[in-house]
Amino acid sequence: MKWVWALLILIAVGVGSFVIWIGFGEPGKFTSLRGGVSEQDPSHPRTEMAEGTVLVRFGRAPEFSLTERSGRSFSKQDLAGKPWLADFIFTSCAGQCPLMSLQMKRFQSLFGPKTGLRFVSFTVDPDRDTPGVLTQYADRYEAEKDRWFFLTGLKSEISRILKEFFLSPVEEPAMHSIRFILVDGEGGIRGYYDSSDPASMNQLIRDTKILAGSEK
Repeated sequence: MKWVWALLILIAVGVGSFVIWIGFGEPGKFTSLRGGVSEQDPSHPRTEMAEGTVLVRFGRAPEFSLTERSGRSFSKQDLAGKPWLADFIFTSCAGQCPLMSLQMKRFQSLFGPKTGLRFVSFTVDPDRDTPGVLTQYADRYEAEKDRWFFLTGLKSEISRILKEFFLSPVEEPAMHSIRFILVDGEGGIRGYYDSSDPASMNQLIRDTKILAGSEK
């Protein structure tokens, strides 16, 4: 009987392996993109380049009306028609935030005014990060006033924005997300990128070229 059971086990393993090969070994059949959305899913609008790079839509960026470092009111409508790159930082951060802002400064240089790309940094510490404090922080990174915007507002509003960006609201500023978020000119979320991962940052550059081009 032992050899019968051994034979049945071998047959089961072989069938399982064949099923796995059919599902995942066939090129492009279950090609997944960032966020686990299938490239084949017709319910997600796509942006394509000639070489076949695909950007899916992860939903819509939240509506907001906050205060910019200049002191003026700033809303999502101020970004209409332009692709933009968002992150969440706080000015007293001694960890990842300075590195994120250096990355953002790099993207500001890579994608000049002619590309139309905008940059938006939301503070997760609005009680401390007043427009004046944000201005000092922005100057430290040579942020262009008409392209890189620093936003503050009520903590409850920041929490809502985080939630609607599909990120976890934070009780403590140090616990905020370190991802960059790429948004198209129609307000669609097109990608999330780990700011601490060089490969993810390279992917962000490639994806941004799809939406904004590389002309400075």
